[in-house]
Amino acid sequence: MRGASTCEFLNSRNRQSGVAIITALLVVMLAAGIAAFLLAQQSQALTRTARAGERAQAALYAAPTLDWARSALFELQQKSARVDLTQPWAQGLNAIPIDGAMAAGALRDEGGLFNLNNLVENGVKSEPDMLVFARLLSELKLNPDLAHAVADWIDADDEPSGAAGAESATYMALPNAYRAANQNLLQVDELRRMRGFDSAVVTRLRPFVTALPLRTPVNLNTAPQEVLAAVFPTLASDEIAALAKYRLTKPFASKSAIAESPMLKSVPAAAVAGADVTSRFFSVIIAIDNAGAQIRQSALLQRAAGEGSAASGWPRIIWVRTD
Repeated sequence: MRGASTCEFLNSRNRQSGVAIITALLVVMLAAGIAAFLLAQQSQALTRTARAGERAQAALYAAPTLDWARSALFELQQKSARVDLTQPWAQGLNAIPIDGAMAAGALRDEGGLFNLNNLVENGVKSEPDMLVFARLLSELKLNPDLAHAVADWIDADDEPSGAAGAESATYMALPNAYRAANQNLLQVDELRRMRGFDSAVVTRLRPFVTALPLRTPVNLNTAPQEVLAAVFPTLASDEIAALAKYRLTKPFASKSAIAESPMLKSVPAAAVAGADVTSRFFSVIIAIDNAGAQIRQSALLQRAAGEGSAASGWPRIIWVRTD
């Protein structure tokens, strides 16, 4: 009996020792797991901090790249009031190194696009511009009635117009209520707040429209073919294509040259009067890559009017946005 008791005692101690060893191993494994987790979290935090520093440094490089764009426009306005696609500004800035980072930029003449703020003049809808915009929407396979939604957003009254028109009453009924701006657009992205404009519509429309602080004509030398078709509805598609090709080698030198062009002889005088050969507004897109950290910046620039000494001012920055 004593021998049996001794064996049971030894087996019990062995089991207890085994449990203790297993418990100790589990504790060690848990501690190791926690340590690995904390190290991973610390590593991620350090990576995020490093990336934030690299992005901050990249943002510093955006300023001299923006200055390149302003310099290109300053040089342009010293030489010519005309703006066309054969000029150096249109060639962009190829990727160049700046202290180890890479910077690239491109300028776009906003005067070649349809200015959405033209839809309203002195607080009232401009019917000729409404027709041009409706034609542009149709050209892009979009609902032409959307022109009313944009005009209602800008105009001074609270009376909706057209089938797609909408004023504050429409927007105040939404779950996240807001009012119509009743003022000029600052950026094209404001379209997303308007009735009928989802992401797909805005993406389709963006290359052809702009939002400028002044009323502007369309620059015939830089306008996309879709905008030309909206401005000159009496021209056939092949005539629009021929016009776009012609200006690449022989840009229109003046408004009188537009009026005298045989290519536009069938265009009504009012439509010709709405075209020009110059522009004061340009957008710039800047891309910076600093050790893998990338930033994208866009800006709207306004150059001085005229040319030579009459336009001696450095182009003004209207707004800057970092994405």
